[in-house]
Amino acid sequence: MQHPESICIADMMTRDPVTLGERTTAARALAVLDEVGVRHLPVVDHGHNLVGVLSQRDLLAAVRAGDGHTQLTAIMQPDVVAVTPDTPAHEVAYLMLHHGYGCIPVIDRDGHLVGIATDADFVRVAYAALGGKVPVDERESEEKEAGAV
Repeated sequence: MQHPESICIADMMTRDPVTLGERTTAARALAVLDEVGVRHLPVVDHGHNLVGVLSQRDLLAAVRAGDGHTQLTAIMQPDVVAVTPDTPAHEVAYLMLHHGYGCIPVIDRDGHLVGIATDADFVRVAYAALGGKVPVDERESEEKEAGAV
């Protein structure tokens, strides 16, 4: 295993996460969240530029309020902190801990979404660092399932 200070977020992020478009309705977004089993979904424009993040909590609140036809632009968090793939993982962990974020999108220099770092990604790293053994094919199948929508 690499020395923890040398791990970049690209080494551990979820690549090519499931995304939603800005005009997706809350009801459709809820179906996608349920289908892929994640708690956060990046929202992108037609050019795959990050425009916000939708949390399960915010989405459920909107649907419970009867806003199932509302577009995501009204529900998502538009001003999100994002990092680049070369950002040290410990800096991303600090941002998540300090601000209480459940995820941080990873974008390239042009603002295109390339991945997402979640609390689950950090738990996987901790599990491995503590001696846990996750078969590589199991992780790959989890990632394929997450990107199946």
